Amino acid sequence: MFKKSPLKKRLGTFSLTIIAILAAIALSVPTYIVFDWCSNNVKLSLTLLATIYSGILYLVIVIILGILLTILSKQHAHAKELKNFKNFTDVLHRSSSEIEVYETLYTFVRNMHLVNHVTLFYRNDRSVNDITWQRITNERMPLCRMEPRYCPLIKYGRECYVKNIATDITCAFQLPEHKTGSYVCLPITNGNLTLGILQLYTKSRYFFDDTIISKLKSYIEVAKPIISSKRTLHQLNKKATTDKLTKLYNRSFLEQYLENQIETSSKLSIIMLDIDHFKRINDTYGHAAGDEVLVVFSQVILRCLRRTDLVARYGGEEFVAILPATDTGTAMAIAERIRESVALEPMPKINNIQIPNITCSLGVSAFPMFATNKQTLLKTADVALYKAKQAGRNCVKLYMKEMGL
Repeated sequence: MFKKSPLKKRLGTFSLTIIAILAAIALSVPTYIVFDWCSNNVKLSLTLLATIYSGILYLVIVIILGILLTILSKQHAHAKELKNFKNFTDVLHRSSSEIEVYETLYTFVRNMHLVNHVTLFYRNDRSVNDITWQRITNERMPLCRMEPRYCPLIKYGRECYVKNIATDITCAFQLPEHKTGSYVCLPITNGNLTLGILQLYTKSRYFFDDTIISKLKSYIEVAKPIISSKRTLHQLNKKATTDKLTKLYNRSFLEQYLENQIETSSKLSIIMLDIDHFKRINDTYGHAAGDEVLVVFSQVILRCLRRTDLVARYGGEEFVAILPATDTGTAMAIAERIRESVALEPMPKINNIQIPNITCSLGVSAFPMFATNKQTLLKTADVALYKAKQAGRNCVKLYMKEMGL
């Protein structure tokens, strides 16, 4: 922090001295006038007169001091609030992701100590068709069981105020445990899209006045453009690592992800998948039909995998699934489930022509059982896939060391 110069210190001391002298004169002159007038016109003893005057003087001084202390207290609180707001904006701009921005907003609002409960819901887009709502809170008992499909804040982006739970119309999803107090739900929007909800509850009735609401909204307004930019950046990064046709991760992301998994995992399995006779589909029905088949094939794989698994398009009609912390027995079962599901999945029609069902071949390998690095792991899975093709296709093969490399 910058230090005050000696000149400013001397000016401050001089100013205080002048103010003290003026205050002394301001008190002395009226005192002399009052006592002089009373001694000539009022028949009171000097002691009683001094007592009455001192009492009135002390009362005036206390009132003035009270007013000054109130002003100073408000100024101090305002300065503290401005400092806190600056810290909030600084931390926001250092956030590395959209979720980190939400966590920062939640932390700062909670640290205001305005209310009893603070909860922040935010939208998490895993994919176009996989949208979930996550919750940030330290509360053991949330205010409501938020249903994204029906929540008016999500559907319309409008605010919700309940000034008195006991008498007002409350949210249909509010938990019955909260019988008294008041709450407010404020949307965090990006255009017409609701990205989050800041929910605050207090045991006090009629707590949320315009000042508090304005303060909360100011924090949200500062966070909104940061959320939007982090969200856009994430989407751009995702596009760079996503296959345009299937919306799965692409090969470059797969290789980086697999390398990280090998460095951090004690074991994992991979499945390499290939559509049987895919060239025949392209030659017979055209490349548009081939693209449709690839999309359906990728969706079937996703349905058969677990949330912890990852699948990527490796190239052409070849795909790779990574199964963290998974042994070969489980991996073989998942691969078999994929194979059966693909064989049963109806293919789309192209120009009113029905594409016949497809089959796939799968090769399974595992780290560290058959490989100690990324390249060898992918190679062993590819060898197992080749053996599945040699065995007549539409089957699953586990890599064995006797298969060679």
